[in-house]
Amino acid sequence: MIVRLFNDVPDECFGTDANDDGFFTAADLSALPQLLVPPPPTPPSPQGPAITFFGLATASGRLAAALGEIEPGLPVFYRVTGTGFKVVIEGAPGLAESPLGLGVLEHDPNDPARRPDLQIESNRPLGDGHLAVCDERGVPGVDPPDFGPAQTIADALNDFACGFTVATSPRAACVEDEFGLTGFAGRGTTAQFCLAVGSQLRFPDGDTQLTVQLRDAAGNLGAPARLIVRVDGGPIPLPFTATLTATATLPRPTRTPTRSRTPTPTITSTPAATATRTPSATRTGTSTLTRTPSVTRTPTRQLSPTPTPTGPPTRTFTLTATPTVTLTATRTSTPTRSGTRTPTPTRTASPTPTLTPTATVTPTPTSSPTPTTAPGPIVTFFGLASAADNLLEPVEEIDGVPVYRPTGLGFQIVVEGGLGPAGRQLGQSAFADDPDQRPDLQIVPSQALGNGSTTVCDNSPPAAGGVPAVDPPRFDDELDITHVMNDLGCRFDNGSGKALARTSPCDACVQFDGEAGFVDRRSHAQFCARISQYLALAPGDTLFVARLRDQAGNLGEPAKMIVRIDSPSAAPATTPAPAALPATAPRLCGTPLAGAAARPQLHY
Repeated sequence: MIVRLFNDVPDECFGTDANDDGFFTAADLSALPQLLVPPPPTPPSPQGPAITFFGLATASGRLAAALGEIEPGLPVFYRVTGTGFKVVIEGAPGLAESPLGLGVLEHDPNDPARRPDLQIESNRPLGDGHLAVCDERGVPGVDPPDFGPAQTIADALNDFACGFTVATSPRAACVEDEFGLTGFAGRGTTAQFCLAVGSQLRFPDGDTQLTVQLRDAAGNLGAPARLIVRVDGGPIPLPFTATLTATATLPRPTRTPTRSRTPTPTITSTPAATATRTPSATRTGTSTLTRTPSVTRTPTRQLSPTPTPTGPPTRTFTLTATPTVTLTATRTSTPTRSGTRTPTPTRTASPTPTLTPTATVTPTPTSSPTPTTAPGPIVTFFGLASAADNLLEPVEEIDGVPVYRPTGLGFQIVVEGGLGPAGRQLGQSAFADDPDQRPDLQIVPSQALGNGSTTVCDNSPPAAGGVPAVDPPRFDDELDITHVMNDLGCRFDNGSGKALARTSPCDACVQFDGEAGFVDRRSHAQFCARISQYLALAPGDTLFVARLRDQAGNLGEPAKMIVRIDSPSAAPATTPAPAALPATAPRLCGTPLAGAAARPQLHY
């Protein structure tokens, strides 16, 4: 080719026009190596999280074995039916050592960059393949698997990931070993994502490929992993091993020059520019995983310049409109700052017949601090249910705080939460595996429960104990308060004995006419704790204060309730009647989540 390029000689090599432009120029020299040696695929960023486990488990949590691998890294799992199993994904930080992202829902229908940290796709529709995001129906397919920048891809990722639960402690894992002990399946795992496949996500017959990648808190994406779910109602097939007979070879052009088989040093022109596809720069806003509520990110509730409040500002945001007794019918919106401003604060209006705006003591609105809302989850319900799982009705309210008056033992503390202004999914832990760390449900009492034992999570007889008091209730950064949160949070369970939230209304601890459900239609999760003899409340009023944290570490506004226990010498209290249906309709088993109007910054 060099001789042909720089000398006027006949063309004896019919493959010299490597770029097929009809001319033989220097451009063919750089095109030829790309024909001889195709560029390697762009490798995923090694900085992103590593997938430590990707597989299936039975409905009871036992890990399922793969039949084999069609090719390296593509195992096949066999299922007789398309429901009744779990999809399990585990991960750990990558070379960047950034914490693994835990978000399973980050959606904006007008911003395709808003994606969850768990990014999983199916190449075939699951269930009815419904396109709405996080609607407890099906999930659309993406075929071939693609994590490109399209809005439809972002919608599908959010729709699929939304159904996964997250565990950051082996104790809260959704899988168990042969001895029935829960734990992570992969070595080095720091977080587990688990999805129970029900009828709404039924896998179709045949082979369905799942592809997943994880993102860390810094926005780095890790290498993807794949598996195939094979649904076949026939007999269970025998395991197999991958055969390498069908090696995929890239076709080479038939007009390869025969004179020089070794490419010239221009092989260095590998297209390195294609490596710019890593979307690590699309999520610069996730640097707030510091578990401290970011004030700059909260959409203020914009109670706008309020007139000067009477008394110190309270969290009730009472708009006290101070009366102005100005009889002058001034239509001017800009108060004059004349130098004759009379310092007399008397409110007697001088009956001047003129409509001039001078000398009126019109108070200029002072810029009082605008109350802001914490970005974390909202407490949609905080109250009590009876031992029979019926809601109890407050007997009164004190400064907006409901007062409950239960009798006996066995009643339940119920806390429900919905998405906050940050729009991140609720955390689900009521107990931190490290008692020096705080769980997602943070609740403290003003009086000791039971014997007030300071041992954390001593809830197993015969040495079971109570919970110390935090008086006054507060969430200061003190280790003793953290221990109280874990001690009381340990008593909440998800119906299976684990200190976790109940994420489905079908598993709720409250019933409405015999049907389980969440108290508030906006609720994404419910925490329930039954008051046993070890947690018996002292006579008098016990103030409980609770708040929730989302999976990004954002904390929400606290909620309060008072539980009043009559002293033994007092007249016996009447048994509280079950409460009527709450002001907001409950979310019963099978009922979808509330619409977009009830969920800030999310659109479904």
